[in-house]
Amino acid sequence: MSNTNPVSWIASESSRRAKSAVAVTLSFAILLGGMAFVSWTGYGYYMNWRQRDDYIGQGVQPVQVVVADGDGWANVGDALVAQDVIKDPSLFEKEALKLADGPNPGTWNLMTHLPAKTAAKLMTDPANRVVIRLTIPEGRRLADIYPILVKELGVTQEDIDAAVAKVKADPGVIGLNAGAGSVLEGFLFPDTYFLYPPIDTDVISVFKVMAARFNEVATELDLKNKAKALGLTVVQAVTVASIIEAEVFRDEDRPKVARVIFNRLEQKMKLQMDTTVNYGLNRSGSIHVTEAELSKDTPYNTYMHAGLPPTPIDNPGKAALQAAVNPAKGTWLYWTTVNLETGETRFETTWEEHEANVDVFRAWCAAHPDVCQ
Repeated sequence: MSNTNPVSWIASESSRRAKSAVAVTLSFAILLGGMAFVSWTGYGYYMNWRQRDDYIGQGVQPVQVVVADGDGWANVGDALVAQDVIKDPSLFEKEALKLADGPNPGTWNLMTHLPAKTAAKLMTDPANRVVIRLTIPEGRRLADIYPILVKELGVTQEDIDAAVAKVKADPGVIGLNAGAGSVLEGFLFPDTYFLYPPIDTDVISVFKVMAARFNEVATELDLKNKAKALGLTVVQAVTVASIIEAEVFRDEDRPKVARVIFNRLEQKMKLQMDTTVNYGLNRSGSIHVTEAELSKDTPYNTYMHAGLPPTPIDNPGKAALQAAVNPAKGTWLYWTTVNLETGETRFETTWEEHEANVDVFRAWCAAHPDVCQ
C-alpha cells in the first residue's frame, strides 16, 4: 500500500495544473503581444508608406505660419514644409493655384501633418488668417490712443515714441495729410481697423492706416476746399472739429457749436472753452476748471489767448469734421449742456440767457453729484 498522502497528492496535482495554466496563459499573452507589436509596427510602416508623398488625416498639432508681403505660393509651400505642415511643396502649390493666384500676407492658423489639398484650402480661407480688431473711439487724444496700441498690439511706449519722432521728422512716412504739416493730433482717424500681424501691426504701419483713413474722409467731405471757403487752414478746421467732438455728442448740436465758434472768432471774442484748457493741462475726465487752472498760461488756454488753439485737442470723427466746415446758421455766442446724461444742450445769443441756462445746469449737477465731477 502506498505511503502517499492523498491530500498532499491532490494539492501537488492542483499546483502542477495551475502552473501549467499560468504558463499557457502567459504564452498566449506573449503571442498576442507579439502579434500586436507586429501589427502595430506593420501599421506604422503602412502609414509611412501611405504618407510617403503626402500626409493624410486632419493634422496633429496647431501651428502658425507667417506669410510675408510679396510671397508667392512657392514661398509658402517651402515654409509649410519647414514647419512640417505638408510634405511636397510642389503638390501644395498646384492645389493652391486652383484656389487663388497668390496668398494673402499675415499669420495663418494651421496644423502640422496636413494633406497638401487641405493646407491649400485652409490657406485661402480668411477664417484661418489671424486678425486683430483695433477700435479707436472718436474724440480720443493721442495720449489716450497710445495705451490702446500697447494693449491690443503688444507694442511698447518706446516703440510709439520712436514712431512719433520719425513722423515729426518726415510726415510723409505715414502719408500724413498735406494740410497737417507735422501735426499728428487730430489726423489719425478714429475707427475700427482690422489688422493682420505681423505685417501691419507695428506702430508706423498702424499710423499709416489711420492717416490714410483720415485722408479718405477728408476727401469725401471736401475738407480742404470747404475750410478755405471759411478762411481756415486744414489744421484750423480739424481744430474746430476736435472742439466740437469734445463739447457735444448729439448730431443736431455739432453744427451749432461750429457756428458759435465762428461767431466768437468774427466778433474777436475769446473762445473761453474748458476743454481746450484741460488739454493744455494734460487733464481729462473732468468738466470743471478751477480759477487756479484758468490762470495757468498755456497755448491752449482760450480764456487767456484769443483765437483757436494751435492744434486740435483730440482726434475727431466724421460727424464733427463735417460740422466744422458746414456750420449751422445762427447768431448764438454761447452754449450750455444742461444734462450730461442726455446731452441736452441749449444755445444762446445773450449773456443773460446763457447765465439762466448755467443755473439750470448747476441744479442738474446738484441732483447728480456722481456725474458732475
